[in-house]
Amino acid sequence: MSADVYGQDIKLDADLQAVVAANGELVLTDGPDTGVQDIKLALFTYLKTLFYDIEHGSTILDWIKDESTSETRSAFCVEVKRCIHTDPRVVPMSAKCQITSWDHTGIIAAASWRFIDVTHPFNLVFEVGADGRIEEVRADVNPR
Repeated sequence: MSADVYGQDIKLDADLQAVVAANGELVLTDGPDTGVQDIKLALFTYLKTLFYDIEHGSTILDWIKDESTSETRSAFCVEVKRCIHTDPRVVPMSAKCQITSWDHTGIIAAASWRFIDVTHPFNLVFEVGADGRIEEVRADVNPR
């Protein structure tokens, strides 16, 4: 897949702050790293909160106060996959979600997907805290 499809963006750190190089210039993402960052931002942004794109985001925060049942776990994973599949670079039906922990402190989930013309899946492990904070637990662990 060409770099034109992925584009570039300002690289963000774990706290979603711009990464600045030693020379003071902003670091940019490139290739699939841009796509991974875009998906992470979509998951971590509440749906309809961006005035310029109300289709961007997810509602995964809606589950943090719910009891862990098979229905709530399934609904949470459906929302994660729905959000990932809004990215046109993702292979249709390739998104997966697995909940590794769900208790009073929050939810830890692992999501994976494939980009078109990329042979390996990308992984994102993230936590939805009871305090409403969403953060990455572990970045993509697949070799490229």
